[in-house]
Amino acid sequence: MAYTPQQRRQHIKDLQRMLYGISFFDERIPVVYPDGIYGRETAFAVRAFQHTNGLRPTGEANSATWEKLRDEYKDKIAKSANPLHAYPSNTINIGLNDEGLAVYIIQVLLKLLNVSFDNLTDVEVTGRYDTATEKAVRAFQRRSGQPQTGKTDIDTWNLLVATSHHEA
Repeated sequence: MAYTPQQRRQHIKDLQRMLYGISFFDERIPVVYPDGIYGRETAFAVRAFQHTNGLRPTGEANSATWEKLRDEYKDKIAKSANPLHAYPSNTINIGLNDEGLAVYIIQVLLKLLNVSFDNLTDVEVTGRYDTATEKAVRAFQRRSGQPQTGKTDIDTWNLLVATSHHEA
């Protein structure tokens, strides 16, 4: 099956997100930031993953590597008790039209807070930072005394995690 350039980039980002998540639990896996480009850093991280998991270390993500990576990622993330480490970077602001694991987590945290605080906007958990998510983040920022940007930076993230953990 032939992929479009956009589909290929998305598959690479998915691979990089899984490697990124696993790197928090296994220091032998180098940190790779999801940019959708299969460069030297990604190949190096794939090779390290393959080596530590008994796969032939080629640096190429074949189906055996992909399946093992997916299984390890699900296993590690499901057992994770500290969601703070899922935030991509201290310098990134997550906002409108962004997608991915961090957005899922933001939406789940907002949903948890909505149960405790009836004046926060409810959001659908889609993994896409839509206008409803932006509105809910802005409302949370207003209630917590933060600048009301509607974007999730590291400070908003940490406050969301701490508040939802305290309320849950």
